[in-house]
Order: sequence, then structure tokens, then C-alpha cells
Amino acid sequence: MSALNMSLYYVFTHSMTLWPEAYNCPEDYKQSDLTRPVLGSYFLVSGVVFLTLYVPCFIAILKLKCRTPAFGLMLLLSIFDLLALCVNSLATGVFNIIGISYCESPLFIFIIGAIGGGSWMGGCLASALLAIERCAEVNPRFFLGFLFCKKVFPLVIILVICYGIYSMGFVKPVLFTVEYSCWFFDPQIGKDPNLYNSLPDTINNICVALFSTTLYLYLCYYLLFKFGYSTSMWLYKTKRQIVLQALILCMFHAVDAALYEYMKFFYSSPILILMSQFMWQWSSGCMCIAYLTLNRTIRTSVIKMCLPKKIRMKFGLYAGFEEHLEQTKSAGAAHLNAVGMAIKFDNFVCN
Repeated sequence: MSALNMSLYYVFTHSMTLWPEAYNCPEDYKQSDLTRPVLGSYFLVSGVVFLTLYVPCFIAILKLKCRTPAFGLMLLLSIFDLLALCVNSLATGVFNIIGISYCESPLFIFIIGAIGGGSWMGGCLASALLAIERCAEVNPRFFLGFLFCKKVFPLVIILVICYGIYSMGFVKPVLFTVEYSCWFFDPQIGKDPNLYNSLPDTINNICVALFSTTLYLYLCYYLLFKFGYSTSMWLYKTKRQIVLQALILCMFHAVDAALYEYMKFFYSSPILILMSQFMWQWSSGCMCIAYLTLNRTIRTSVIKMCLPKKIRMKFGLYAGFEEHLEQTKSAGAAHLNAVGMAIKFDNFVCN
């Protein structure tokens, strides 16, 4: 039995119809009256918040036009995260509020489930490569550092894009069930659950849980112990930010991957199932928070893009050193004396 028949590829090559042997709903199917307005409202509202924060970060990354490997991977990861948030937050919220499961709208849920599942797998690869890049950045002797050479890195980007397309178009999709407020490969229509097991997703999740965790633990260990102690405040902050970003990105991806694999093979309580949905949402939305709090370049660009200069100057939200210096000069905070120049840096945080 070909897995292609259970993918988006089959739908596009068969006049937008699903494979009947696996995805036809029973003729006696009765629509459930179950709705989950509170839970749905959470996913919908939080999804809007995440997207509102993430879109400016995405635009900022585009505007920076930085050709370093890290920003290239961050751009791809942002695309996957934005697509995933539309599924694991917006669609999940609407379906919970209205009370829609797979059989109420099979084709639509199948298509967006393919997009959501593919975005998850593509984002996992991008985040793993970002972890490798961070390791190579702090340790030039890291054995996978060659992936980010000028001649090799374009091939890496092509690989990530192709993997994302493959995951969306040629892998079994996840399908929504309002009873558990979660996305499963099994549409819950009474057929053998083993029919819907997805080997590519299983391999992806196991690699994420093990590989990414190992990389980020290595990164944290190298920065905290191998890199040595430094009295430089700039170096201290840089190390702290890299470690925090590593922990944030690793925690949600690794935990979510492990939870989904556990649920495939063992009994899972409704609370555990719901926790996996929260983790999927936060694995997609956590990066925008990390960008705005820990990445000075992106944060400065977002502030400059979203707030007029008058407002920035009024509230001390300086978009760079030049604006801060301009403000301190106009306020008379910068002056020359016998000792030298005194500049007030209270509101200028260089991360």
C-alpha cells in the first residue's frame, strides 16, 4: 500500500479527491455537537498574538538582507513557523469554537493538515541546522562546520526547502479531532490505526528529540565550561543569549517530538494529548519571543519599523546607538569636562 495514496500528492493528481480506502467517512456518520469555546478562544487569540509578533520579525529578517548562514536558516524557520501557527493556533481555535472534526470538512482539513505537518518537519530540520551553525560559530573546529561554507551552504538551503515540500506533499497529513482538540494521523473514522502510521514523521521526531537536544547541550556546555570565564560584559551577555535561545528552541521542539511519538504507540490521557498541542503551538511561536527579547538586531529593526521616531525618542526606545546619542545630546546628558565625556546609557541595552 503506497503512502503516496495518503498524501497531498494523491489529492492533486486525482481531481482534488481523497483516497477512499483510507479517508472516506462512514455513511452513518453523525456530526457531534461537541464544542470547546474556551479552549478554542485560547488557541485563536494566542495564535493572533504570536502572528502579530512574528510577522514584524519576519519582515525585519527580510529587510536586513544578511547573507550569513544563521539569518538564512532563521528566514526559513520563520516561514515554517508562520505556516504552522496558522494551523496549530488559528485553525485549531476556529475548529474548537465551531466544533468541527475531520468528517465535517475532510478535504479542507486534509490540505491544511498536510501544510501543518510539513511545516513541523521542515521547521525541525531548520532548527537542527541552526543548532549546528551555532556550534560551528562558537567552535570553529566543530566537525559539521563545513556545511556553512560558501560553496556548500546554498545546497543546504535547497535541501531544507526540498524537505519541507516533501513533508507537505508526500507524507501523510495530520487531521483534526475536536474531541481531543488535537491533530492526529488517524482521522478517527473506525479504520485500523496502524494504517495511518507515518514512518517519515517518526524518523523526524526521533532525530529531533535526540539530535537537537545533543547539539544544544553541547552548545551550552561549550559556552559555559569550555569557552572559559570572561570579565567582558558584552561576551557574558552574548553567551547568555545564545544559551537561552538554545534552551527555548530545544525544549519545545524536543518535548513535542517526544510526546507525539509516545502518543503513537502508548495510551495517552486527554491532558497529555492537549499538552502536546500546546507544545506544538509554542514550538512555532517561541522564536518570535526569543527574537524580540534576545536578538538586538531584529528587535531594533522591529522597533524602528513599527514605531515612529518621535514615539521612540519620547519613551527611550532607541533604535540603535545613533538615536540614543542624539537623545542624550539634545537633553544635555552628554558633556565634556576635565575628566572626559560622560554619556548616560540607562536606556540603551546592547544585547
